[in-house]
Amino acid sequence: MEIKKIRLVKYVLVTLLVAFAFASDIDRPKADTLTNYNNIEINEKEYETLFNLGFTEDEIYYMDEATFEANKNLDAKLLAKTVKYYKTVYPTYGNSYTVEVTKEEYESSKHLNELRGSSYDSYKTVVSTITANGSNSYRFKVSTTWSNMPGTRSYDIIGVGFADDLTISSTVYFYYRYADQNGNYTTSYTYANRKSTSTGGAAVYHLPTGQITSLGATLYYDVTKNSGTTISMCGDYAHATSTVSSSDVANYSISLAGIGLGAGLAGHYDALPCAMSYAS
Repeated sequence: MEIKKIRLVKYVLVTLLVAFAFASDIDRPKADTLTNYNNIEINEKEYETLFNLGFTEDEIYYMDEATFEANKNLDAKLLAKTVKYYKTVYPTYGNSYTVEVTKEEYESSKHLNELRGSSYDSYKTVVSTITANGSNSYRFKVSTTWSNMPGTRSYDIIGVGFADDLTISSTVYFYYRYADQNGNYTTSYTYANRKSTSTGGAAVYHLPTGQITSLGATLYYDVTKNSGTTISMCGDYAHATSTVSSSDVANYSISLAGIGLGAGLAGHYDALPCAMSYAS
């Protein structure tokens, strides 16, 4: 009980710190500067740029210097944003499964597991964004954040797929962030597989083991438009609900239909509709 109280106090303090630092409304931060977790001073213009590039409040607060320096001065206009909420159920008997839930259930999820007995639920969000960041250039981004830590820790897949009227014009950037039971955060760029194809970009990574209290993953890249007037993208995340062999982690695809599972992976992951975003 004491550990839960400490975590709650930390969460409240971080939330208040960000709120006081920026006094933001829903869509646009207002303050002069924020000193984030890594002691990076972020001014109002830089924060707005990062926000428009699709970085969430948590991602900005825990952002490392390399990511900050690479993105802070870009020309960015947020065009589209889609948020999905999911629950993975680990029942006492039978196989685990994942379903889409409402925002209200997700936000109350921290209290639900205390009432469930021996079965367990974990919750996560998937957020996809499209940003205009120059002449005929766009940023596609997807991120996931767990509010309750997953019961199965194997190889998860995160990616963004698109139609064939676009071309990836940058590196496919990926990292994940987690906190230990003492509240110390680590950002890792380690992946088991990463792909950049004609229909999207994705990465596979092994979820951290041990006692963790926070977990999130981020992937993004830039594209150029070859034709057409409408931009379509699919931000997708596949959680392994059973153990996956490291020899099979490259057997997947990414497209506008989402993450496709090949031999050795099918049947080991939840199957959910991706977070579609559109812009013109």
